[in-house]
Amino acid sequence: MIELKNVSKSFSTPQGVRNVLSDFSLTVGDGVFLGIKGESGAGKSTLVSIIAGLQKADIGEVLVNGKDISSMGDEEISRFRNEEIGFVSQEQSFLENMTVLENAALPFFLGKRRKGGGDEAVARARALLEEFGIGHLSEISPASISGGENRRLLIARALMNDPEIIIADEPTDAVSRKQAEEIISIFRQLSRRGKTVILVTHDEDALGMCDEVFYLS
Repeated sequence: MIELKNVSKSFSTPQGVRNVLSDFSLTVGDGVFLGIKGESGAGKSTLVSIIAGLQKADIGEVLVNGKDISSMGDEEISRFRNEEIGFVSQEQSFLENMTVLENAALPFFLGKRRKGGGDEAVARARALLEEFGIGHLSEISPASISGGENRRLLIARALMNDPEIIIADEPTDAVSRKQAEEIISIFRQLSRRGKTVILVTHDEDALGMCDEVFYLS
């Protein structure tokens, strides 16, 4: 379960302080497929970044699976995020000097407490790529694959450590309608397996597949 309690977040700009979230509360139950929509600048990306521990709230509590991540230090939150949250960002942040397969497996090897299991990790990464239809691209650079294939690689990487929570920020942006439908179908299937999925999107068809939709204004 995810709980945000009276969360506020602001940023300093040349024009002054901009309040993005103010006394904001939200609860997301286990296994829920939640869609988040809102106008540009409403704070959608900030909200999911706070849930993922990529940003800290100025005020309030952020409870993820019963743990208050807002009080964690940098190393603790990094480990928590690596193990318990899969984040699919808008940016295609891959290491181009590594193969598609190596990029997918990377979260496993970034886990500082993990020892051994390298062969199993590579096998899992390969299985995820096959599941999402890009197994044939395993040995090439991510710089050589298409936008839709990049999105699938992002999802595979996010699932590498089998997290219970998946967060995706505009995963269907700049892909074809067919690719968007395939990507949303992946998230729907993950939800049916019991994963909690949070999806930020402007795509009304995608929102129609969610269990719940939250409008951020």
